Amino acid sequence: MSLFGMLLSELRARRGVIGVLFFLGLAGLVGANVFVRPHEAEFVYDAYAGFWAVFGLFVGLAMVIIMKKIVQPMISRGDDYYERNS
Repeated sequence: MSLFGMLLSELRARRGVIGVLFFLGLAGLVGANVFVRPHEAEFVYDAYAGFWAVFGLFVGLAMVIIMKKIVQPMISRGDDYYERNS
């Protein structure tokens, strides 16, 4: 097995720890936003710490819900689509 393959195997075995570290890093970035502020807020809500993180979370969730509930039924085909058209 190559070095890259061994590295991927180790990462896959420790994916729980890596996930926790990833989310702690994200929380640290949102927490750093409390201390590191922009000079001037361009929008009203820019002044609040973590606004863009929360905004991104909700917009991402909304996109997933819209795609799953509205767009997928419009573009999906039935289970017997290929059998009907043969």
